[in-house]
Amino acid sequence: MEKNEINTNDVNNKPQFAIFDWIVSLPVIRIVKPLYEWKKAFWIYCFLGFISTVSNYIFAIVLADTFGIMGSIANVIAWLLSTFISFVLFRYFYFDRTNNSFFNELVKFASARIFTLGFETLSIFIFVDLLHIDIKIVKLVLIPITAILNYFISKIFVFKNKEEKETT
Repeated sequence: MEKNEINTNDVNNKPQFAIFDWIVSLPVIRIVKPLYEWKKAFWIYCFLGFISTVSNYIFAIVLADTFGIMGSIANVIAWLLSTFISFVLFRYFYFDRTNNSFFNELVKFASARIFTLGFETLSIFIFVDLLHIDIKIVKLVLIPITAILNYFISKIFVFKNKEEKETT
């Protein structure tokens, strides 16, 4: 490794983490700095996932409740919007850069998440559209399931360098 190269496996040296380091150094938030430093990558993943999840939740609720769109359709539209937001956040802030283009990774990212979209949309169709359970409750129950599935899908299939793929 050359002198100016950054070891992307060392989360403490990732330049894109600097914004999170700065946030945790603010006076009110500084109290959590030891916990943040202990598992920095985990907390950053959680924060980015939170932003992605909240955007998905808000888009789905607004589309279903405000615009009267059927729950399963609102979920698909919300998925499209929040998947793009999630991709950009995770690509820049969390997962290591790959040799793939932005567009190729976006397609892989969205394609890999189609499984969880199908699972979530089918669940919403059954519980919201057919059984008339409030979409707010159903989405809240589905959040941890889809978050865990999406993490492993992204880590294993999307943000993996070509060299790593050849060795696995």
